[in-house]
Amino acid sequence: MERIEWFTRAKSDLIDIYNYISKDSIYYAIKTVNEIIKRTEILYNFPYMGKKIQEIPNSKYRVIIYKSYKIIYEVDSQVIYIIRIWHSARKISNIFLK
Repeated sequence: MERIEWFTRAKSDLIDIYNYISKDSIYYAIKTVNEIIKRTEILYNFPYMGKKIQEIPNSKYRVIIYKSYKIIYEVDSQVIYIIRIWHSARKISNIFLK
């Protein structure tokens, strides 16, 4: 793959994750956000490693996991699009409602 692009909503998700965790610990907020980003970088070499999302019929989206977070992405020729970062406690079928 040539590059990874983050949708604006996925960037906003990272900010929300940081803000939520930083209420208790700035150290762990930074660590979590950095680890999520690092996890997406694996996709350069293994773009199809994530499972297709079963909850969304005919989905072109895939998911990889970091701890409690689902990293939703799409592979399109030479680009990997990071769509959302979603906490596992939330219903994934609501992912595009926000």
